[in-house]
Amino acid sequence: MNFVSAFQKVRNNNVFEGFVISIILISAISIGFSTFDEVLEPKYLKWLQSLDYIVTLFFLIEITIRIIAEKSLIKFFKNGWNSFDFLVVFISLLPLEGNETVLLARLVRIFRLLRLISFVPQFRILIEALIKSIPRVGYVMLFMFVVFYIYAALGSLIFGELDPLHWGNIGLAMLTLFQTATLEGWPDLMYSAFEVYPLSWLFFVSFIIINSLIFMNMIIGVIIDVIVRSNDEETPENIALLEEINSKTERLEQQLIVLRTTIENSNQNKS
Repeated sequence: MNFVSAFQKVRNNNVFEGFVISIILISAISIGFSTFDEVLEPKYLKWLQSLDYIVTLFFLIEITIRIIAEKSLIKFFKNGWNSFDFLVVFISLLPLEGNETVLLARLVRIFRLLRLISFVPQFRILIEALIKSIPRVGYVMLFMFVVFYIYAALGSLIFGELDPLHWGNIGLAMLTLFQTATLEGWPDLMYSAFEVYPLSWLFFVSFIIINSLIFMNMIIGVIIDVIVRSNDEETPENIALLEEINSKTERLEQQLIVLRTTIENSNQNKS
């Protein structure tokens, strides 16, 4: 029991968490340097490879500490972030043989940087909020697609003969509208149509206002609302903490009552 408690103290230690985050950042930096294999001298590449082995070994030790601290594998893997960390570490242990395996191993080493999410609570809040907002954002995206389709159909009918390269059919029109939504080169499209259709600016300006100002703000508003609601929700950890505080408060009140009764009885006996 003391053995497990020692691992729990290590896992919950802020210094240990900070050290793990530092190792993750060092791993990411080393991966960046390894892309300069044509410039770096062979001895530096060997140093980077040795550093990668050390980082992999550290992550193996770190994930082992966290598994032992949880007391149960089932409890450990119930947490999605733990499962993600374990998968990244496990794939990092694959031997670097063969082109496909080497590519996979390098990709996993890049994804080590994502482990910051499991160690930084603010990152977890953002990711969980994004996941929770997917259903509501999906409705906004569906409505956006309807608007895209309507504008694409109108654009194909109005500008199809004038500019078949961009408006020849509804598929090309959808791609053109996507380009317009990114605000990339849309004035050229508008001015080419403006020479024939003077009111064509209404088509482009209205689409940009609806897409960039309304839909984008709606998506941002949905995500912010989910984040606020997530912060207001009573998490199991907070509920357990409140129950523990209430239990201790009740025991303290009972002890105070017993102490007061003892003092009163003592005073009565003296009198």
